[in-house]
Amino acid sequence: MIFCFISLVSLPEQISAQKADPEVNEYDTYWFHPKKSYEERCSLYLDYCVTSPIKGWQVIFNQIPRLELGREVEEDVIRNAVDFIYDNRDCSDFTLAALIRILYLYHGSPLLSRELVNDIENCLLDFKYWIDEPRDVGIRCYHSENHQIIFHSDELLAGQLFKEVTFNNDGKKGIDHMAHATNLIDRWMDFRVRFGWSEWLSNNYYEAHLLALLNLYDFAEDSTIRSRAGKLIDVLMFEMSLHNYYGVFGSTHGRAYARNIKGGWHEGTSPIMKLVFGMGVFNSISNMGAVALVTSSYRCPSIIEDIASDYSRPIRCRQRHSMNIEDAPKYGLSYTSEEDCYFYWSIADFTNPRIIDLTVEITNKYGIIHDDHYDNHIEKYYNNRDEETVLPDIDPHARPEVNIETYRTADWLLSCAQDFRKGKPGYQQHIWQATMGIDAVVYTNHPGSDNERTRPNYWAGNGLMPRAAQYKNTLICVYHIPPDDPFPFSHAYFPRRAFDEVVEKDHWIFGRKGDGYIGIYSQHPGQWVPDDAGHKNEFKVPNPDNIWICEMGSKKEWNDFLGFVDAVTSHYVKCNDLRIRYHSPSQGEIRFGWSEPLQVQGENISLREYKRFDNPYCQSDFNLSEILIKYKDREYLIDFNSKK
Repeated sequence: MIFCFISLVSLPEQISAQKADPEVNEYDTYWFHPKKSYEERCSLYLDYCVTSPIKGWQVIFNQIPRLELGREVEEDVIRNAVDFIYDNRDCSDFTLAALIRILYLYHGSPLLSRELVNDIENCLLDFKYWIDEPRDVGIRCYHSENHQIIFHSDELLAGQLFKEVTFNNDGKKGIDHMAHATNLIDRWMDFRVRFGWSEWLSNNYYEAHLLALLNLYDFAEDSTIRSRAGKLIDVLMFEMSLHNYYGVFGSTHGRAYARNIKGGWHEGTSPIMKLVFGMGVFNSISNMGAVALVTSSYRCPSIIEDIASDYSRPIRCRQRHSMNIEDAPKYGLSYTSEEDCYFYWSIADFTNPRIIDLTVEITNKYGIIHDDHYDNHIEKYYNNRDEETVLPDIDPHARPEVNIETYRTADWLLSCAQDFRKGKPGYQQHIWQATMGIDAVVYTNHPGSDNERTRPNYWAGNGLMPRAAQYKNTLICVYHIPPDDPFPFSHAYFPRRAFDEVVEKDHWIFGRKGDGYIGIYSQHPGQWVPDDAGHKNEFKVPNPDNIWICEMGSKKEWNDFLGFVDAVTSHYVKCNDLRIRYHSPSQGEIRFGWSEPLQVQGENISLREYKRFDNPYCQSDFNLSEILIKYKDREYLIDFNSKK
């Protein structure tokens, strides 16, 4: 059995000798602390990109490192990317962003034939950049938060290249596209400044946001757009610095895939963190964000880099993202504006009763195709809109206001989306996670299918979402699943082989990783289910209703692992239906339930209306345009009111 140990002693040597993933190579050394300079890490990544095998639809991004290093490009890869766009495939906007970056950086390169450049330029002139242009484009996704900014940045930058040229799809000149895109970019940026990200702390879609923002930062002619793009990148980096555990983005996520959350080896943010913070793995030769970073003039502020790698003290981070659509009027938004509707769509609450008529109107007006979820929920709503059974948020995609708590120490990280849409259908929302290493991650979910391809699926997202709440190092998660649900159970992802020790006692499963300790409690008995390789990663509890507890600790507090085990199991846990009283050995009595408030030692703990940032380094209210970061004797102000 191969282990990936994490300890404060000789971790790089252990990782290089005992790789947990067969695809990992010499460039993927997992660093506990940053090594080399940023420029040296960029050089390593470029080298990694051009010496590793190519696969997947994102391979077009691999041509950028080749051009950067003066290597011969693979014209068939670029031509396949052009064909991919003409086929109107989903993610064609991402692919176009790569071609745009190639044109801006390497237009005159002798490595690109004139014929190939002409084909790329014609592709830009033929493209449909937004839903209000003519031409049916089938399954292209225009509505999600990440796709919106990539489409808008593509349009602006294409317009800049061909200001006086007439675009073939809509007959407008490039300068008209610039004006159209600038308005949409300004609005998209304004909403992220005020409300954060609906795809909160996403370990795959932050990569896409970064690509679009770096393209704007590097190439936009408008200085205000460049400045705001750079500041939003700073915000993304600050968030990753707070919620990373030695390069693993171990937080709750607004959108996640099974491959990205079953350990940190395949996170889309991992090579980005390795580049900027020096911790993580190079796991992709065509990572959109990482490729853009190594060819960009952007540099992360050193204060943010230092926060990312400072594990000298525990930090409690609370923050808030997104917006409830019912709160739109108090923020100056309407339920009749098409442009405001684009923002609501980025929250993915398409069928909220306040905007459902507007959603249908715009969808029909432009002939947009969403997906089966959308069609089913539209039909359900209109067939039952006068009945009391209609829920105000039946759409599983929805990512309205989320309040997050993350607690990070040198030995572990615990993170939770507090009381987020309990009992509602889910999509890709990853509610909570404990992280103790690149493989040692633990979380629970209610499966949405029996595979790992759908959204939600067996390990990513939830068929029905739980009610979860965290207070510092302790978390409680309550599942309330109908008995006739296709999957009437919840389960824990707990990869036993990733831990140095595992102990089971009473209803608890305990794990030790280095000097970090975790205890997981299940109200009802469960059993280990081996995967196809025989590994025990799944602890399944065959009850539709179940309460889980997660208690974190370390050697510093408990002297040794068995001391932690004995302390936790010697304190009471009392469950009554969907209510729980738990005497945490670290926090005292905690009460919680499906309908009860979170109480710690008799005090109600708020799970709503957090600040935008509330942590030792930053106190910033929600819906403000300034973020002041303080670290030791330094300050860094991200001021979106300033044009500098």
